[in-house]
Amino acid sequence: MTRILLPLAIVAAIFFGPMFSETTSGAATGDRVSTISGEYFIGEAIGCLRNLTVPLGEECASDGMLNESNMVGKAMSWASMLAIGAAGLGIIGLLPFIGRITSIVTVVAGLGSIAAIGYMALTLMATDGLGLPSMQWGAYLAAAAGLLTTISGLAGMRGR
Repeated sequence: MTRILLPLAIVAAIFFGPMFSETTSGAATGDRVSTISGEYFIGEAIGCLRNLTVPLGEECASDGMLNESNMVGKAMSWASMLAIGAAGLGIIGLLPFIGRITSIVTVVAGLGSIAAIGYMALTLMATDGLGLPSMQWGAYLAAAAGLLTTISGLAGMRGR
């Protein structure tokens, strides 16, 4: 059951959680802090899933730009799609003959989530004016869910 819920928790943490914040200054409004949620990165892919289409191609590509590149959005989209695939396979994995494959895909989904959040952290460190302190709790929650998913998949490979 944890191999179904934890990958879905990764997607929920990425989609709904605040990923980073940026400070903008205006002449009339002064300094304003804008918090960017993960929908900025994976909103298009989730929209394609809601329309029951495979989230591949230009119409489902991430529009989220960070440090003048959309690679963070692509990494988060792939990590989310891996997590959704792992949850789907986890439902099928309740059957006894496919249990180990479910565990392997769960480990890959957890590692993919950790890698996507790590790549976002590295990109934030390279971005002028943002840096690592701008990373918000949603990113930490997604990485923690990825770690728990990895541990759950490894436990499943042991036969638990």
